[in-house]
Amino acid sequence: MDIKETIDLTHRSILADHFHQLNLSISDYTFANVYLFRNVHRYEILKKDCGIFISAYNRQGQNYIMPLADLRLCSAEIIKELLDHENFFFPVPEEWLSCLPEKTFRVTHDDSESDYIYLTKNMASFAGKTYTRHRNHLNQFCGRYRPHGLPIGGVNIDDATTVLRQWQYESIVTESKTDFSVCAEALRHFTELALWGTIYYIENKPAGFIIGEPLNADMFCLHFAKASKRYHGIYEFMFNDTAKKLESKYRYLNLEEDMGNGNLRRTKTSYGPVMILKKYRISLAC
Repeated sequence: MDIKETIDLTHRSILADHFHQLNLSISDYTFANVYLFRNVHRYEILKKDCGIFISAYNRQGQNYIMPLADLRLCSAEIIKELLDHENFFFPVPEEWLSCLPEKTFRVTHDDSESDYIYLTKNMASFAGKTYTRHRNHLNQFCGRYRPHGLPIGGVNIDDATTVLRQWQYESIVTESKTDFSVCAEALRHFTELALWGTIYYIENKPAGFIIGEPLNADMFCLHFAKASKRYHGIYEFMFNDTAKKLESKYRYLNLEEDMGNGNLRRTKTSYGPVMILKKYRISLAC
């Protein structure tokens, strides 16, 4: 019988180590992501001979298995046992597909689940035709305000929470339909989750923040970007400033998926992604 464990902060060391070894660019593969969305997706750790997996449920209520073991190192028997004619593996990187023959496995993907990948240097410069509108918004913002940023941590966690509450207040949807509670928990456990971020102040008032973490040696993932609508152009400023801070260390920025939200898709597309990183679903062919 499989033994499942619910996920808590004590699992950080072992899961973070697995994510590090996998060395993937998919935004889902971080401990912070798994921990913060543990209730949304009902994550449970599942241990097998070839490694660790996570049992989960998506927004449609479908059960799936998130592999924290490289499927290329697992036997066909264990893979078939995990799939059990009902489950599917997700998210699976393209480089693992070679070990999954088409006659045995069905491979699909959903564009709404794909990650948006950007060159950090492009976001740091806003140069070129692609960024004309964003560059104009940035210039207007900098002409009107004198923002300053501080690393998130310690006493300014409360200031970041104030920004988050203001962002939710200005949102057109209810708290249950946004990531308010998930982001609030990220702030409460900011240090324990080994997150990185900057909070921005305008006239000494907290105005916005960005939170993220490294995915691998070449890519940084931005999990949350929150700000008040009263400051036109603040998102352009935060993305641009964050990219400048990270440019010397990370070649790419991952801004995660759009979840089928048309507004998010248009916004993320407008920043000129250099890649749309597909996340594959793997199920048994019959």
